[in-house]
Amino acid sequence: MSTIQSNFVGMTILERLKVTGQYGAFKAALKKNKAAAIKMLESLNLDQKSIEGFLKSKF
Repeated sequence: MSTIQSNFVGMTILERLKVTGQYGAFKAALKKNKAAAIKMLESLNLDQKSIEGFLKSKF
């Protein structure tokens, strides 16, 4: 686990995407490749329930 990942505690999903530099790529993947977007969220140490909830939200 990288230093950034070990510091994810207390961060929102959007904060995690931004601090890892994945926010723009995630937004683009949502439009064209949902599986890739899900992989990005999994790389942020999120469980499936959190991922599903986030994707249903209007973040």
